[in-house]
Amino acid sequence: MLFQKVPSIILGIFILLANTASANLIHFLTITDIHLKYKQSHIMKIDPAGYNSSNDMDNKSFLKLSLLIKNHVGPNALIPKPDFILYLGDTVGHRGFFDFSRKDLVQRNEEKTFTKLQNIFPDTPIISVFGNNDSFEKDYGSFLFQGLSPYKVAMKVGFKNGFLSTGNTCNAGKASVYPCILNQNDEYGFFGIQLEKTLMLIGLNSVMFSPESSDTPQQIQIQMDYLEKQLAQAKEQGMSVLIAMHIPVGSNVYDGSYFWKQPYQNTFLRIIRRYHNQIKGILVGHTHMEEFKVIKVSQNENIGEYFTAGLSTSHGNSPSIKDFTIEENNKIWSIENYTTYQIHETNNKLVISKYYDFHDAYCKKDPKEIDINTCLSNIKFHDILPRYTVNNPNYRNYKARSPQSFYIN
Repeated sequence: MLFQKVPSIILGIFILLANTASANLIHFLTITDIHLKYKQSHIMKIDPAGYNSSNDMDNKSFLKLSLLIKNHVGPNALIPKPDFILYLGDTVGHRGFFDFSRKDLVQRNEEKTFTKLQNIFPDTPIISVFGNNDSFEKDYGSFLFQGLSPYKVAMKVGFKNGFLSTGNTCNAGKASVYPCILNQNDEYGFFGIQLEKTLMLIGLNSVMFSPESSDTPQQIQIQMDYLEKQLAQAKEQGMSVLIAMHIPVGSNVYDGSYFWKQPYQNTFLRIIRRYHNQIKGILVGHTHMEEFKVIKVSQNENIGEYFTAGLSTSHGNSPSIKDFTIEENNKIWSIENYTTYQIHETNNKLVISKYYDFHDAYCKKDPKEIDINTCLSNIKFHDILPRYTVNNPNYRNYKARSPQSFYIN
């Protein structure tokens, strides 16, 4: 009898191992809104009392924060070693009256930021998204202006491709080293990157969609057509998709103002709702706040728009970065969790620690869920509001006058 049971036991072990092997995990860090002004004379307040547009990142603070992050990322460290870094834009500080020319302001601060990111993460691919402060033309300006762009600055200081630091390109029909560039438009600032065999990241230039942008409708349509084409191909090939961009879609909970021009928001939402089965999350920055939004795609389905709070603290936040975990099951990828890390100043010393993770905070009704989007229907705005300023002890109560903007219908 014992020997008769052995084959079934062995079969069960093989099934278990096969199922375990089918699960694949990726960790990546998101960093955004550094707003460096390397010649700024005053020191950035780490835990400010509220919004202060002049509270940009000075060079000394940037060096300290960079070293702090570097020392706490890696095997057996506070933050797991990431498979790649996703930098969500706004490299350059806000321009002041006595600053250099726009060209010098952008050039020098982007050079220093891209160089420092490579120093912090020397063996890790870095993916870079365009932010509204990053244009050589103006705030909310064009990606490429008079032959100058963040793409070209990144290449100058060591990126082998201005969107992906390693410069790896995908080889159709052959083995590729991931992440790798699928395609790109370095004139308008958008791209596609394959993260794994069945996982794609689409990086958009959402600055184009802003009411303050001077890009033409014809230029914007090129990007919308690109987005729809990439999602259609992802559906055809059975790929999961992450979308990364700087300026979020929707309205600001601070005052209800729209981030994008309404026609562009409507077009974008129409496209992502058509391909919602492929889209596993939208990753953004811009507001500096620790927040997310719920995009309604059907009565029972939602897509999360997940923000990373700024490293700069000009909006009243404390500095923050995020670690995302993506998991594959049966060739379908999902965001399994994210962890937010907070940085505060204690006794004149910078301290980094875990703030919270999404799963423990918001998925308690179903702790076995591996897709955080499925937890969104149970979350109300008042559940997330206390976390907006990243536990800033000097600005705990964020002033949100438009709580309905938590939802995108």
